[in-house]
Amino acid sequence: MTDINRSPAELRSMFGANLRQLANSYRSVSELCRQLGINRTQFNRYLSGESFPRPDVLDRMCRFFDIDARILLKPLDEIEPVAAHPASEIIDRFLVTGSEKTMATGFYHAAEAPPNRREPTLHRLLFIRRIRHCTLLRSYEPLSHMPKCSAPMREVQGIVSHIGGQVCALMSRPGAQDCRMMVLNLPPEWAPQEWSGYVYRLAGGSGSDVRRLTLHHLGHDLSAALQSARKAHNSSGPDLNGQI
Repeated sequence: MTDINRSPAELRSMFGANLRQLANSYRSVSELCRQLGINRTQFNRYLSGESFPRPDVLDRMCRFFDIDARILLKPLDEIEPVAAHPASEIIDRFLVTGSEKTMATGFYHAAEAPPNRREPTLHRLLFIRRIRHCTLLRSYEPLSHMPKCSAPMREVQGIVSHIGGQVCALMSRPGAQDCRMMVLNLPPEWAPQEWSGYVYRLAGGSGSDVRRLTLHHLGHDLSAALQSARKAHNSSGPDLNGQI
């Protein structure tokens, strides 16, 4: 019953202690802040227990570190992990070979260019996250291309894997609709945020079966990601109203 009476200061202190433990896994706090999209000064206030993140920032941090909001209530060591999906072990063994070392989490602006000029370039907003050792992709088909479909039917999910010198992602809408494979070359050292490659349609959809693909990493700042996506393409860009 004593936990019910904990003060806001005690909860901030617990959160700060847990955040310090999570941050210790990263060699650079500055780089961690960059990936989280959080100001370094504000992050230090979280660590010291002086301040507490807004709900949207807390949600971003929980997704990034793959931990739930109980980070506020008890020490990390006392939080029981969520039961893994039965397929996780198989995925870890056969599909995960190091993409977590090469493809940063966060938002990406994707541009799919057709091999001819008869079809328009398709722009999307992608979100990359990690659960355990798996790197996952989430997006939405643009509303302008599927105006009669609800957001759940336009949702795209996939898994990313590092294979040799390339990064591959298998993705589809619910029920393996419009199944596609994305194959990317590792970015050059002078432009680590720029990816290029191809996307191949394996099933469903219409238009070209192969499109040239470019990705630009936008980080974890949702407002900056939406602003960049709008600037990149206003007429047929990604569905900015769908949740990522």
